[in-house]
Amino acid sequence: MAENLVHARVDALRRLARRRASGPLQRAVAKSSPEDVAHAIKHLTLADTRFMMQHVPAEEAGEILLSIDEERFQYLLTALPKEQLVGSVEELEPDDAADLIGRFPDELRSLVLQNMERAEREDVEELLAYPRDTAGGIMSPVAFLLNENTTCREAIEALQEQGDIEMVFYLYLVNESEQLTGVTSLRQLLMNPPSKVLRELANPDVITVGPETDQEEVARIVAHYDLLAVPVCDDTRKFLGIVTIDDVLDVVREEAAEDMMKMAGVGDAYDPAGTSTLLAARQRLTWLLVTAVGGLALARVIMGFEESLAQQAVLAGFIPVIMGLGGGVGIQGATITVRNMATGHLNLSEGWLKLLFRELRVGLVMGVVLALVLLGGAWLLGGQIVGMAVGISILVVVVASALVGTCIPILLDKVGVDPAVATGPFVTITIDAIAIVLYFSIATLLLRAIPG
Repeated sequence: MAENLVHARVDALRRLARRRASGPLQRAVAKSSPEDVAHAIKHLTLADTRFMMQHVPAEEAGEILLSIDEERFQYLLTALPKEQLVGSVEELEPDDAADLIGRFPDELRSLVLQNMERAEREDVEELLAYPRDTAGGIMSPVAFLLNENTTCREAIEALQEQGDIEMVFYLYLVNESEQLTGVTSLRQLLMNPPSKVLRELANPDVITVGPETDQEEVARIVAHYDLLAVPVCDDTRKFLGIVTIDDVLDVVREEAAEDMMKMAGVGDAYDPAGTSTLLAARQRLTWLLVTAVGGLALARVIMGFEESLAQQAVLAGFIPVIMGLGGGVGIQGATITVRNMATGHLNLSEGWLKLLFRELRVGLVMGVVLALVLLGGAWLLGGQIVGMAVGISILVVVVASALVGTCIPILLDKVGVDPAVATGPFVTITIDAIAIVLYFSIATLLLRAIPG
C-alpha cells in the first residue's frame, strides 16, 4: 500500500513538471519528500528538471541535489540562480553540506563558504580537508558529547536542552581534553539512579576508526560489530565526529554499484546517462579487446589440433560445453574470492590457503558429477573415444577452473591490480585456454591409445 502511494506521488510530480503546471506542482512538491522529488527527476528531461527545481523549497534543494545523477547536477549548476544554489546548503548537516560543496566549482564553493556562519564554515572546511572516501570525509562532526564525570540526572537534563540530536542511542564520554574515554547507551542512562556518574557505567573499550580509514573498512567494522554509529578519533583519541548507519548504507550501496561496474568491465565511473557514446564505447571496449586477443590465441591453439579433429570431427561439438562449464566454475570461484576480499572475510596472509583447498574439494565433487553425466551423453553421441575424452576433460577442467578462479583475484591483488576490474577477463581467457588445451590433449592421447 505504502509502495503504491509512493509510485503515485512520483508519477504525479513527473506529469505536473512535464505539463509545466506551476501551481499544482508547487503544492505537490510541498507534500512530497526530497527523496520522492529526486526519484521523479530521474525520469525528466533536463529542461523539466530545471522547472521542477524552481518549485523546490530552499531547505529541501540540497538533499535533492545530493541524490541526482552527475549530468543533471552539472546542468543545474548553470541553470539555477546562484542564490538558490547557495541557499541549498543552509539546511544540510555539516557532512552532507561538505559532500555537496565538494561537488561545486571553486568559485561557487567560495561563495557558499563565505555566506555560512563561522562555526558551520569551520566544520565544513575541516571535512573538505579529508578525502571523500575516508571516515573523515563521511563523518558528522556534530555529536552529543558528555563529560565522563556527568551524572545521569545531568545527562538527561542536557539531552532535554539539546533538542534535535543525531544518534542519541549512544552517549559518548570525553575528558577535559575531549579525548574519548567510554560509551554508554540511552537505556543504561534511564535504568540507573540519577546520582550515578556516567564513567561508572560506561564501556571504556570503544570501537573507533581514524579519519583516514577507508570508507569500505568503516562499513565492515560497523557490520562486524552491529553498530548504529562509530566514533572517529585521531591518534591521541581526540573525538572528531561520528559515522552513522545511514552514511554506511550509502557507502555500501555506492561500493556495490562500483564493484558491479568493474566486474562487468565498464569502469567504476561509467554513467549510462551522462557518458558520451565514444567515451562509453572506450570504457567498455578495453577489456573486451583483451578477451578478443585471447580468443584469437585460442583459435590458433585449436588449429594445432587439426589432426585430432579430422579423425573425430564430433569433438568440435563439445568445445562449447567444456569451455562453458569451465568458465562457469571459474567465475563462481572468482566471485566468492573477490567478495571475501571485499568484505574482509579473507585474510590474504593466512586464510587464502584454506580457501584454496576448500575450492579444490568443491571442484572435485562437481567435476566427478559432471564427468559422469557428460561421459554417458558424449559416448552415446560420439562413441567411446569422444565420451572418454569429454568425461575426463570435464573432471580435470572443473578442478583446474576452481583453482584458477580462486587464485587469480589473489594474484592480481598481490601485484597491485584491482581484482574487481581485471578478474573477469583474466579468468575467462585463462580457463578457456586451459580447457581447450586439456580437452584436445586428452582426446589426442586417447585417439593414439585406442585404435579405430
